[in-house]
Amino acid sequence: MHLLVISVGNKLSPWENDGINYYLKQIKNYINIDFINIKSQQNPKRSKSEVIKLETELILKKIPQNSFVISWDMKGESISSENLSQLFRSSMQKNIKICFVIGGSFGLGTEIFKSSNKVFSASDFTFPHRLFRIILIEQIYRALSIIKNTPYHK
Repeated sequence: MHLLVISVGNKLSPWENDGINYYLKQIKNYINIDFINIKSQQNPKRSKSEVIKLETELILKKIPQNSFVISWDMKGESISSENLSQLFRSSMQKNIKICFVIGGSFGLGTEIFKSSNKVFSASDFTFPHRLFRIILIEQIYRALSIIKNTPYHK
C-alpha cells in the first residue's frame, strides 16, 4: 500500500521529525509513505481568501491522478480508528493509492473538497498543523496494527 501526505506548513522542527520518524519506523515494513510539504502562503499583504486560493492551487498540482483523496477538516465526517483500518484494508485489496491532504492554518479551499473522495474530521478540537501530522501518522500506525491484529490498539 502506498500513502501520500500533502500538508501546508513550514519546515518540520526536530520534535516533529522525531515524532513522525518514531511511527514511520513501526510501519516501514507494511506500507510506503511519501510526504509533500507545501510552504504556507501567509503574508501580511494577502487576505485569508488569497492565501487559501494560492495554497489550494499548489495542493491540487501535487495530488496524483487516480488516487483516493482524503482531506482533513473540522467540518468533515468523524471517523474511528477501526473505520480507518477498514478503509485501509479495502485500499490494500484493491491496490488503491491514498492521498491525505492537510491544509494550512486557514483551512482548505472548496476546490480541494470537490476533488476529495472523503473529508474527515479527527476531532471537534482544533489541532495545530504541526501536531496533526504526527496524529495522522500515529492513526495510520494504529489502523495497520488493527489490520495486523497486533497489541498496539487495545
